[in-house]
Amino acid sequence: MEATVRAIFVKREKRGRPVPLESVQAVAGGFDGDHHSGSSKRRQILLVSGNALDDLSLDPGAISENVVVDGIDVMALKEGQQLRLGDALVAVTIPCEPCFQMERVRDGLRDALQNRRGMFVRVLVGGTVRVGDRVEVNPYAANHSQKI
Repeated sequence: MEATVRAIFVKREKRGRPVPLESVQAVAGGFDGDHHSGSSKRRQILLVSGNALDDLSLDPGAISENVVVDGIDVMALKEGQQLRLGDALVAVTIPCEPCFQMERVRDGLRDALQNRRGMFVRVLVGGTVRVGDRVEVNPYAANHSQKI
């Protein structure tokens, strides 16, 4: 199965609702218009595997992810590994640990999301990311890139 972008979200303000988009600009620091953009070098964009949402009967956007990806297990990605998201190039930084906020979505969700919450990436080269875009994983980059 080819990996693709199923859904894209930004949160315009802290504690705001995720806004679904058909496309977004990845810029230095994250997604244009997302309140997290530019505030962190390691936590810029959160990728979540679509199968994790499906397995837990969660709608896209329910756990404040930025991108839902089908066709790959994002938790299997390694720090430093590069991905092409549409026109943008990103690098995997750290896993996202489920926090107490997940209990606001559903009781027990924090535990259910252990090792499934998603991976953060940082933008290396900006560009447009669209729903339906291919996600290309560069397996070589994780072994030969500098620490992030």
